[in-house]
Amino acid sequence: MRTISRGTTLARHDGLLLLTSGWVSHLLQETVLALMTDEDTRALVARAHAAYTLRRETLETLAAELAGYGIVSHGAGGMNLWVPVRDESAVVNGLRSYGWWVASGARFRLSAGPGIRISVSGLEPADAVRLASDFAAVLGESEATYGG
Repeated sequence: MRTISRGTTLARHDGLLLLTSGWVSHLLQETVLALMTDEDTRALVARAHAAYTLRRETLETLAAELAGYGIVSHGAGGMNLWVPVRDESAVVNGLRSYGWWVASGARFRLSAGPGIRISVSGLEPADAVRLASDFAAVLGESEATYGG
């Protein structure tokens, strides 16, 4: 919203905008145009799009598979899934015994309760089903050994 001001003040304001946030250099414009029309760059962006789509689908598959075991998880918009657990160490170590490397949630949370962070950046989609099954087994072992 523009307020009424003296002509000189308004001209200075508009001039400042023209030279800062309102102005994009020709060099930058030409660089962006070159990148947007370069076939190699377009192919790279297409591969990145496909990779990120696959990762999102893998995350959704893992979340659905965990839900099938009654395991709650969070993280619909990224490469990581947060799974609340009672004992982070027991679950991290239990999954490690099955060959999975997940992160204890302590360094990723501020006020949330205990949980683990699963990154899907390197998870193959077919492995999401096995990870969910192993996770359920580890939770069962954890509850039997540590009382939850």
